[in-house]
Amino acid sequence: MTKVSIIIGIILAILIGVKYGGFNFIDTGAEPEKKHEKVEAKAVQDTDNKEKKKVDKQQTAKIGGIQYDIGIDDSSSQDAVIEVMHKMTHQKVKAKEKWGAIPMIPDTINQVYNIVKNSEFEQKDDLLAILLKWKKGTFSEIDDDHNYFWTYQGGTVGEAYGIMSKSEEEAFILNNFKEEDLVSEASSQ
Repeated sequence: MTKVSIIIGIILAILIGVKYGGFNFIDTGAEPEKKHEKVEAKAVQDTDNKEKKKVDKQQTAKIGGIQYDIGIDDSSSQDAVIEVMHKMTHQKVKAKEKWGAIPMIPDTINQVYNIVKNSEFEQKDDLLAILLKWKKGTFSEIDDDHNYFWTYQGGTVGEAYGIMSKSEEEAFILNNFKEEDLVSEASSQ
């Protein structure tokens, strides 16, 4: 019986050792795979962040054609007014390309509103509806507004595909509108 007890003890010891040692071996083997997955996920995340920063810089970079005076009055054409409104949207929208910007500030919005209100433009109702949203500080559809102007003008490059975040808009304003009072007024819109 002693031999049988010793053999049973040895078998149990081997089974226990294999059980715990095997699981540790398997777990250890799995850990490098988990670490590898984490490294891959981090690399993808870093790439996404770099792309996002790249896009942010593209959206907020200095562009040409900055105007402070809207250059239109009651005798201006509908096309000239739409050009001004289009440029005003550039401070708020994401687009692959932008050319020209006019500060989107209450004074500018009111000037354009009064011109359109006193006009006989074909698009008067559409333009007034857009300007009323802007007067109220509602810019949740500014990308659609931009694309309305862009389409009207026969745009082929630079369709808006989103709206800049508040921080992106502030960076755009700082990079493009140098007058201190305009920067604070435009970023409050």
